[in-house]
Amino acid sequence: MAKKTMTKDYEIHYYEVDFRKRMHITSLVDFLGDIATHQSENLGVGMDYLASRGLGWVLYKWDIKMHRYPVYGETISVKTYPYGFKSFYAYRKFEVYDKSGGLIAEAGSIWLLVNAEKKKPVRVDSEMFYAYGIEENCKDTIEIEEIKKPERTDEEKIFSVRYSDIDTNRHVNNSKYASWGIEVIPMDIVLNYSIKRMKITYQRETKYGDIVNSKVQINNRGHEVLCSHLIEDGEGSALTLLETYWKKEE
Repeated sequence: MAKKTMTKDYEIHYYEVDFRKRMHITSLVDFLGDIATHQSENLGVGMDYLASRGLGWVLYKWDIKMHRYPVYGETISVKTYPYGFKSFYAYRKFEVYDKSGGLIAEAGSIWLLVNAEKKKPVRVDSEMFYAYGIEENCKDTIEIEEIKKPERTDEEKIFSVRYSDIDTNRHVNNSKYASWGIEVIPMDIVLNYSIKRMKITYQRETKYGDIVNSKVQINNRGHEVLCSHLIEDGEGSALTLLETYWKKEE
């Protein structure tokens, strides 16, 4: 039994690019989430299937690597495939290609299957293995390193969760946390550097109307900048940890 793959094309629209006419990395996060959902729907284990069983997938970790940013008007092909299951964890990989077949980005992700009401992890059953084409004795997993909390706060901003930040699960869409993290970066870094890698660990959910505080520690190494991010709720509890790796434009 072979792991089932899916490929979907995405055109880079004007509202998805920055001042360089290059795709926002947060737009890519949205594309990755879209194709993962699209594959599950096509395989008959999508949103309605999960809801009927009182289940839901919760994203736990991202590790996204950018080799090149596509530009306005360009069409990219995003490929995804489930990599493995272990207990209540699911591992999924993504590859992004340009029209000439060049690999321009890749990502690994870790998800949790949970009871939607109790918010407790649920073991992945044989029906899921079969639907995604994964052998039940498959041992394939993805390792994404732990992210350490910042040791200091160099910049911070406070946000209020908007209605437009909420997804179909009535939680904040996972790409919004990335946006909140990047928003705190000083403009001189944004103007002169580009994100080459972004790691995210989601720890707790937040909801409409909540207040969040985005903090960052900036370690400038000349041609490279490493940023350690912490997003907290209004009570000071950690919601999300991020690391962004920036490289100076040539």
